Amino acid sequence: MTKENRPNPMKEFLEKFFDLCKDYQQEIPPHKMAEVLRDYAERLDGL
Repeated sequence: MTKENRPNPMKEFLEKFFDLCKDYQQEIPPHKMAEVLRDYAERLDGL
């Protein structure tokens, strides 16, 4: 597989992540999603 044809993992992750957020934005307020992401980032910092 050439370099140009390889999937970009970060781009793929972000596309999936934003799709997931869009799917749930009617049920979960954006500030709650942000809170979960902050909690997750804090856990990663503790590793």
